[in-house]
Amino acid sequence: MISDTPTSNQKNKNRKKGEFIFQLFIAGNTPISIKAISSIKAIFEKYYADNYTLDVFDIYEYPGLATTEEVLAVPYLIRKKPLPEIRMIGDFSDREKVIDELLILTK
Repeated sequence: MISDTPTSNQKNKNRKKGEFIFQLFIAGNTPISIKAISSIKAIFEKYYADNYTLDVFDIYEYPGLATTEEVLAVPYLIRKKPLPEIRMIGDFSDREKVIDELLILTK
């Protein structure tokens, strides 16, 4: 597991650090996995600043967790907190779709 908790940027001072918790499931160190990680980090840095936690799991290293979380395909993103849980499949390069699906308030 790769844990990534940003430490800079004071845009959302009113929110507690780690208020948004995400799990990203990937399959190895492939170009698609790398693109998904990069795309999602760019979006989160812009809209969540230092108020998110992103845990990245390789399904080859954590097959049991992938089964428990019912990962259907990869890359697979789960917003664990705040509820309701939201799940997405893709490389997350369509920024507008990701923003819309995750209910990110951009204003």
